[in-house]
Amino acid sequence: ITTDQFKKVTLINPVAEALTGWRAEDALGKDVNLVLTLENEITGLKDRNPIDEVLTGLKTVELESHTIIVSKNGEKRAIEDSAAPILNEDGDIQGIVMVFRDVTEKKIKQDEILYLSYHDSLTTLYNRRYIEERIKQIEKMESYPLSIILGDINGLKMVNDVLGHYEGDRFLIEASKILMESCRQSDIVARWGGDEFLILLPNANAAEAELICENINKKCAELTSMRIKLSISLGYATRKNDKEEITRTINTAEEVM
Repeated sequence: ITTDQFKKVTLINPVAEALTGWRAEDALGKDVNLVLTLENEITGLKDRNPIDEVLTGLKTVELESHTIIVSKNGEKRAIEDSAAPILNEDGDIQGIVMVFRDVTEKKIKQDEILYLSYHDSLTTLYNRRYIEERIKQIEKMESYPLSIILGDINGLKMVNDVLGHYEGDRFLIEASKILMESCRQSDIVARWGGDEFLILLPNANAAEAELICENINKKCAELTSMRIKLSISLGYATRKNDKEEITRTINTAEEVM
C-alpha cells in the first residue's frame, strides 16, 4: 500500500486487497487508517499504524511482532514487515509505502513447535523443560509463598507388566486429568518424569497445598473407569521466602512424598 503525504491511499496491490478486504477502486483516496486496520495479537487492542510514525520520524519503521491485520469482513491474519517514506530529490516526503506479508501459516508452525517443546505428548501437561524455565522466572519475581506438590503414580510398573503399556498410558492420562481438575486455574501442572508429576502453586500456603492433595486423593478414590485402582503418592512443601531455593523446596516435597 502507498499513500501520499496526507495518508490518502494512492496504490493498493492485489495481495493487499485480499488481506484488507478493500478493492482498489474503493480504497484509492481513502485515509489509510480506514483501509488498514491493525491490532495487537496479545492485547486484542487496536495497534499503532507505522505510517503515522514514518510521517513523524521520516524513517523506516518495522512492524511490531504479534501484529494482526483485520480485513473489512473481520478476518484476521498475522503480518510482518515495514513502512518507509517516499522522498523527492530535495528529501521532502511525498508519501509512504507500506510493505507487508501474510505470515499466518509460518506463525502457526512456530506456535506448534513451541507447544511441542513445552508439553508432554501423552498427557498434554507441561513438561520438565517448561517447569525448569518457569522456576527461573518465579525466582526472579520473588513470588512466595510458593507451594510445590510432587506426585508419583503407585504401581505403574505393575500395570505396564500385567496389563500392557496401553493401560499404563491410560493411568497416566487419567492421573493428569485428576491433577488438573483438583488444582486452581493459576497452578501449573507438569509431568516431571515417567510416572512423576509436579505442581507449582503460586501464592499458596501449606494448608492450601494440603487441601489440593486431599482433593486429588478423593478424586482418585471416586474413579471407577480403571481396571486397577488409581492412587498417587503425594508430598508437598512450601517456599516462604527468597532465602530458600526452589530446587530445595522440590527436594523437600519429594522426601515427604
